[in-house]
Amino acid sequence: MIQKTLLLISLVLLLAFVGCSKTSTDSTDELGSLDLNSEFGGYTATNESFAFDDAQLITESSDDNEFGDPILSSPGFDSLLEAPQAGRYHFRVVWGKLRYDSTVTSATDWTGSLQISRGGEVIRRLIHWELNQDFILPRDDRTLVEWISYTTVHNDGIAIDLIVPPLPPIFDSSYVWEVDSLGDSTQLLVIDTLPPVADDVEVTFTTGPYSRTFSLQELEALDTIVYLADSNAVAFHALKLDQRECPAGFFNGFWGYDENGQGLFRGMWIGEDGHISGFVHGHFGENDDGDNVIFGKYIGRDGQFEGFIKGAYRNQADDSTMAHGQFMAEIFSSERMQIGVLEGRYRSSDEVGKGFMQGRWKTRCRSGMDGSEDAMRDGM
Repeated sequence: MIQKTLLLISLVLLLAFVGCSKTSTDSTDELGSLDLNSEFGGYTATNESFAFDDAQLITESSDDNEFGDPILSSPGFDSLLEAPQAGRYHFRVVWGKLRYDSTVTSATDWTGSLQISRGGEVIRRLIHWELNQDFILPRDDRTLVEWISYTTVHNDGIAIDLIVPPLPPIFDSSYVWEVDSLGDSTQLLVIDTLPPVADDVEVTFTTGPYSRTFSLQELEALDTIVYLADSNAVAFHALKLDQRECPAGFFNGFWGYDENGQGLFRGMWIGEDGHISGFVHGHFGENDDGDNVIFGKYIGRDGQFEGFIKGAYRNQADDSTMAHGQFMAEIFSSERMQIGVLEGRYRSSDEVGKGFMQGRWKTRCRSGMDGSEDAMRDGM
């Protein structure tokens, strides 16, 4: 009898211990341990399940698909890719409803193209393309990508690498007369090698609803969203890949409020090659000091903890019926050392899965970077 009683007590104590321990993922869907006033908002440097076991993130990441561009096997393209000192850029553009809108019933035709005036383009990823509705047209010109795309409630997009070979030097030839010691003259051909003039390469995005041309300089740190009159939008991101000391990339996903009025965000962490390298979960709101703050954590594709996110956001004041604005944050390691920065834009919704956010991140591999907004933009 005593043995049974002791066994029963032991089982009760064991169950109580298990019930008090944290065995679930450190997700923003479990807000009991999260807040807006502690150092990192209540997040811990724990590993997580794939995509935080978030059904929407899992679905969203599966809609971002790798594309095997046949232009890579075209004659001479390998020499372009291997050209020494070639400029390399990654360009990402998304068009349609950035904020999911289930009320849309008519499709918008985004059939269009992306063309570079000199060099080549390689398609890396297709974003949200629907089978038997959206198509990449056959490629026979390495400077041109063409597509057929229609959107309704959501968006489509494309991620492309741009390769710009260096300009050849300019050869300036002239004839001069040379007189020897005997007074005889000889005409000589002199060839001077001059550096090339400034590169004027342009990249042009063309669709029915919206078109725009960018210079190479703009592509070194491109981060902009253009909202159209019909509530469609076009979101552009680009960065220069070559000669980069520190890893950098993009992120995008969802920003909005749950049924309890808690501000939440979650999304995909995208490497500079366009691939989804991880995921981010976080929350935002006004803390006890009246500041608009954001907190979060991001993980790799394997669920490994990668960093805390801590920063602030600012709503843009205008006539819009739904809040939108910008945010800026720092990234910290598990040892609470600052390892990077990020910035982005959002357009909110009363449902977190319908709002939209996108932005850029970079990590540090040099000392002396202060994490300021200028440091972010100078390095992107």
